[in-house]
Amino acid sequence: MSNSQSALKIYYRRSSFLRVAYFLRIHILKFLTSVYFRALSLPLIRNNSILPTFTKVYPCRPTLTNRVFIPKSYKPDDALLPLFLDIHGGGFAIMTPSSDDKFCSEFANKNKVLVVSIDYPKSPAHPYPAGVQAVTDIVKAILEDETLPFDKTKVAIGGFSAGANLSLAVSQDNSLQKKIGGVVAYYPPTNWTTTIDHKLATKPKDSPPDILEGNGPAFDWAYLKPGTDLEDPQLSVAFAPRDRLPQKLCIIGCELDLLCGDSEAMAERLANIGTGQRVGTEHVWEQNGVRWEKVLGEEHGFDVTPAIGAKQVRVAERREKMHTDVARWLFKEVYI
Repeated sequence: MSNSQSALKIYYRRSSFLRVAYFLRIHILKFLTSVYFRALSLPLIRNNSILPTFTKVYPCRPTLTNRVFIPKSYKPDDALLPLFLDIHGGGFAIMTPSSDDKFCSEFANKNKVLVVSIDYPKSPAHPYPAGVQAVTDIVKAILEDETLPFDKTKVAIGGFSAGANLSLAVSQDNSLQKKIGGVVAYYPPTNWTTTIDHKLATKPKDSPPDILEGNGPAFDWAYLKPGTDLEDPQLSVAFAPRDRLPQKLCIIGCELDLLCGDSEAMAERLANIGTGQRVGTEHVWEQNGVRWEKVLGEEHGFDVTPAIGAKQVRVAERREKMHTDVARWLFKEVYI
């Protein structure tokens, strides 16, 4: 095998200059996001209506605090709830479970679902596969937790961006086979073997600049140790064998996101395994247990990126529809 071919299959060591540049970029992003979310948690700013019912730490991962959202309408003598395990995004390096409080609270209360927002150790201090291993441990602990009012036959996992990747990675673990009914992956990174140039080439020609074009290489440096196998299916989940994943998969991409092309290719590959006929439209379809949606005209993380004016209204409407459609799919395909 030639060196050029090998370079696409392993993560190689970056130059000293790039390592310093990536280190600075990652830690600046960590600082800025920390300040932003601390400001949002101040008493006069904090939205108490979206706070979790309680937080919980499991002995298997005592340094990680998870956030539990029980629907406000739930009563102790009600039937057990469906479970949705949420994993937040942030390039595997930044953010915390609290960044998903709005989604988790709304999803729990609107759909009467128990939601647990899972924490994981961040890079660069904890590179791959530390996050996958930690989330796997916590998921197993949650599924064995008899104090939580959920139905073990109605379990789904999902997340946003890096969290979407982790949801697809964790669900392949031997210990979780047949315990998770479905995955919801919002705009996941799925394939580290394709270059940035290749990813950019899959976007529409009139696309605006992509935030991941600049930050992506720094996130990769923080998450991947030199020599990492880029075809590892718990990293590049596009290589996951179909029989290692849950039967039901919902993958959502954003048209103006450089990650969208890889995600769509993954959805196409998995959907073509089987004899089922495709139903839907060009951009929203289902086939053989796979649901794919391309959100047209939107960028990576559009649903959580601050916006004003007409864009804010448009984003709010699309965000609401996206999550409503996901909930409808879950109750049709997974929570049955």
